[in-house]
Amino acid sequence: MKIGISLIAGTMLAIVGAVSAGPAELESKEIAPAPTITDTDHWHFNLASPGWLASVSGEIGLNGISSNVSVDFDQILRHVEYAASLSAEARKGRFGFYSDLLYLEAAAALYTNGMLSKVNIGLTEYLVDGEAFYRVVECPRGWMDLRLGARYTDVYSSTKLFGNARLIDQAATELANALAGDLKELLERLLQHRLDGTNPPLPVPPLGAHEKIKLLKLIIAARQDPITAQMKIAKVLNKGLNSSFTLTERWVDPYLGIGGHYDLNKAFYVAVRADVGGFDVGSIVTVQAYGGLGFHLTRSIYSELGFRYLYDDYDSGGFLYKTSTYGPQITTGITF
Repeated sequence: MKIGISLIAGTMLAIVGAVSAGPAELESKEIAPAPTITDTDHWHFNLASPGWLASVSGEIGLNGISSNVSVDFDQILRHVEYAASLSAEARKGRFGFYSDLLYLEAAAALYTNGMLSKVNIGLTEYLVDGEAFYRVVECPRGWMDLRLGARYTDVYSSTKLFGNARLIDQAATELANALAGDLKELLERLLQHRLDGTNPPLPVPPLGAHEKIKLLKLIIAARQDPITAQMKIAKVLNKGLNSSFTLTERWVDPYLGIGGHYDLNKAFYVAVRADVGGFDVGSIVTVQAYGGLGFHLTRSIYSELGFRYLYDDYDSGGFLYKTSTYGPQITTGITF
């Protein structure tokens, strides 16, 4: 995602700025100790921008037809049009609140030299976490929190087809004259398998696959009259191969989790988070885990390099979303 590139650049600039101050200046600075739970009179805040370099694999389906998805981060990055990520935390004493937002907008185009000249695929996704936490353990070098929250997922997928009128006329003639037993295989070949949903460039359901089934039924009906078959099939193809399909799915998953932080020394620390939820309220089950190594750039600015994993098993109303999203995450943030 593009946020990954911007965060890497921001982190590198911060490191370069710190190094340019010289070794003596770095050694003279001491990292302020983390506020303890005995400080109950003040609010403490943490704002960050996580750059998740995520890949997606799994199964996404609609009404019994599924796409086996395996999309690496670099492939997603090529198609990203806009992305944003932000997390915020506020704590007073033992109690606190946390929120995380991820937004992604991506688009891809598939070209063919057949009667279907182009297929545009779009994806827009919101992922929002909101939770309350209670600090059950705190010592001079770290802490552990119990967390209760909910994750909101909003996935919008689109497919738009563009037909080639000249080649559609040629294809209509072939389909009108073909043997009945060859129709399905011939239509597959003429469409060049672009509506199958196999190995999509983005993690989207096979919206066009149902249009292919519909086209086959209409073509069979149009062949009942041999005299008008070619004309009727051409009309069916022109309409079906110049159309758009969209799907929006939204769900909320409650979850329970833990989070921890441990200072290795004054500069470096480790951070971990994990949660499990869904409980058949939204998803059947959802699991998320994160572990990272952090570095204090200054008293209040930090950077983390970690790995994040999110699993969703959601099945409702004919829509199946059973995916694993995973990859390194680079975070830069500020505490105050």
